[in-house]
Amino acid sequence: MSFYNYPINLDYPINPTPRFGWEKPAHKKIYDIINNNRSIYHKNMELCLKSMFYLKQISSLPDPQDHTQPCWHNSYMTGLDAISLYVFTREMNPTNYYEIGSGYSTTFVKKAITDHKLKTKITAIDPSPRTEIDTICDKLIVDHLENIDLSMFEQLQKGDILFFDGSHRSFTNSDVTIFFLEIMPLLRPGVLVGIHDIFLPYDYPAEWNFRFYNEQYLLATALLANGNQFEIIFPSMFIQLDTELSQAFDLVWNHTSEGCGCFWLRMN
Repeated sequence: MSFYNYPINLDYPINPTPRFGWEKPAHKKIYDIINNNRSIYHKNMELCLKSMFYLKQISSLPDPQDHTQPCWHNSYMTGLDAISLYVFTREMNPTNYYEIGSGYSTTFVKKAITDHKLKTKITAIDPSPRTEIDTICDKLIVDHLENIDLSMFEQLQKGDILFFDGSHRSFTNSDVTIFFLEIMPLLRPGVLVGIHDIFLPYDYPAEWNFRFYNEQYLLATALLANGNQFEIIFPSMFIQLDTELSQAFDLVWNHTSEGCGCFWLRMN
């Protein structure tokens, strides 16, 4: 995969720094909104614990001979993020799993499908996929989201899963803008949506200041608007940093849980 630097010239200086969380208080209203669904998180934590036998069979380190296999020690999909992907795939047994962006997320979903003989078909949209992803997916669309016919998302039914791990930046005609403004309004009730690298009710961490990620501010705005388009069912970062919610995992889980940031919703 190749990475490039593209300058964006602004007519004013900016000073990215976390405004809430990370030794500062969480955003109070967003915290209260997320905290209100604790009973749902408890139930989904119980589902995670039910899958621990299978999750513990997954290797800690990458298999040098088979890059299609998941592992716990990677830089992209770890801890509760990987657990939630596996568990929701297992529990929902969706007909369709769509993901925007691919990689270790795909391997954990495929592992759940294989372990439990699920009916699920994987469709990934990624302009620069890892070479082995093609062997995991049932359908791989090698293109940018802005070039895709969005009507495909209308095919998702109740119990299907959509996972978004894109550029994390909202610009005119960017994948983030399209996802929140065009794709989410198309989704049917009961579709599960996972969005990666969401830290709410906390800000992005200081070490990410110059990534200029901003997608969680769109999600935060939707939460603060008191909309009923979706229900929060599993905010990984919130759960990880909540002593009472996370203690069940502390008793049985010995892999790293750092870096959690999957925010799961169910469309209404």
